[in-house]
Amino acid sequence: MPLTNWSVTGGDFRVPHFFALHGIQVLLLIAAVLAALAAERVWLRDEKVRARLVGSAALGYTGLVAVVTWQAWRGQSLIHPDTATLLALVAVLLLTVGTTARVIVTAKRATAERTPVQRAGLPEPAGSAR
Repeated sequence: MPLTNWSVTGGDFRVPHFFALHGIQVLLLIAAVLAALAAERVWLRDEKVRARLVGSAALGYTGLVAVVTWQAWRGQSLIHPDTATLLALVAVLLLTVGTTARVIVTAKRATAERTPVQRAGLPEPAGSAR
């Protein structure tokens, strides 16, 4: 490959090395974007929800690193995956989308069940019944 000098004819362990090294940067970027979006989206204001979303992204990213490592180990180029590699990537994608969707649905449901004061993040008035 022109820019990276990765092999296009066989397996190259520089590919999973690159992905693994930059994973922390990707996850930090995701955390920063979620924190910025929390100002607009009530369901993202809970730190636990954002942590679960970053965890879901970490799960998917770990799967991606595992698949490209497996691909390199089997002597395949990054740009010429076989059917097994593509199926593994689809499985990682489906698992990541499924866990992310579950976190989002659960968070939105929990937010909808809160009172308007709780959704705004304000303390409950003294003497209010829960």
